[in-house]
Amino acid sequence: MAIFSALAPFLQQALESKDIKEPTDIQQAAIPLLMDGKSVVGESHTGTGKTLAYLLPILQRIDPSADTVQAIIFSPTRELTMQIAGVVAEFCKGTDIRSQAIIGGVDIKRQMDKLKERPHIIIGSPGRMVDLLDKRKLKVHEAKMIVVDEVDELVEARMLRAMETVMMRTPRDRQLAVFSATISESVEEWSRRWAEEVQTVRIKASSRLPEGISHAFIVVPERQKFEELRRLLVALNPERAVIFVKKLHRVQEIASWLAGRGVKIVGIHSETKKLDREAALRQFRNGDVNCLVTTDLLARGLDIEDITHVINFDLPMDPQDYIHRVGRTGRVGKKGLAVTLLEPKEKFMAGKFGDQLGITLQEKSVLRGSLVDARPHKAASREAKPAAARPKDNKKPFNKKHK
Repeated sequence: MAIFSALAPFLQQALESKDIKEPTDIQQAAIPLLMDGKSVVGESHTGTGKTLAYLLPILQRIDPSADTVQAIIFSPTRELTMQIAGVVAEFCKGTDIRSQAIIGGVDIKRQMDKLKERPHIIIGSPGRMVDLLDKRKLKVHEAKMIVVDEVDELVEARMLRAMETVMMRTPRDRQLAVFSATISESVEEWSRRWAEEVQTVRIKASSRLPEGISHAFIVVPERQKFEELRRLLVALNPERAVIFVKKLHRVQEIASWLAGRGVKIVGIHSETKKLDREAALRQFRNGDVNCLVTTDLLARGLDIEDITHVINFDLPMDPQDYIHRVGRTGRVGKKGLAVTLLEPKEKFMAGKFGDQLGITLQEKSVLRGSLVDARPHKAASREAKPAAARPKDNKKPFNKKHK
């Protein structure tokens, strides 16, 4: 609590309005270092308050009287950018601190016009920032605070060079804050090249996932997954659920098939138009629909409150993807349930992921409209029993086989 009491009154009021009374472990460790001007590499599992761990020190140190960009926050996705921008707006309400989200895929002229308002904080895509620098519309030569959020995702998306192009225009004595649920040695080395006195903070836990999440899996033949997903949603009756798939075309197939069976659902992916994506997320946030199906596009960027369930329609590629998908629920001490649909040949992965992540995935099945512990023979008997096949990749999901 002493950490929060040292903050400016407007930040304390914002924390009180959101009923945040105690700092989380990552906030307790990182905020004093950042407030002291040190650069920090912070690793902490999903849903532990990393955003406020770097935002509070930034907002504390912004000088509203200076009409220059003082802080830059790099973000890998449009969704995460807008969420961070939303938090900044909430915490700066009633102050003269100005911020601007800069993302690709939108009218650059509109962004250039808004830059005339001289924002103190820039949040968003490294690539678009480079475009604006090249056009001499964005000036970052006085930005002494740099944040890299979800750094491993930025590296995977090959945004590192663009990020460095921006950083080379900032002062040499810049302060750097690098955060993610997983920090590699190469990221630590990169951070030391771009800042002085870098301190690494790792918040250890028995699991790298929030303790409030329960983990389960259901063994189901691939051709029965659509129907099993429908039965699972009936059994769970989720207040707000996110369904993750690997393949982009599966998003609309699942959304259409389930909508045709009475499920209130929307789907978005990387090729969804901006306005359609925003409308779908608004419906999901407002509770107009209670299910959202998407690819890993949103696994790291989605920060919607009170997601009660995460369903992995497809097995994640690796344990890190499982962390980022499942971490959308059980955030900041709340409860959540993650259920993964596994084909019989994938069943061994439940134990493998469990060992690597320090969690236990319990085998379940849907019986008489409820999610129950699976019987030992359940998977084999279900596999042998013929059932309606899901739609093939090149066919529409509506056909007689699903009725």
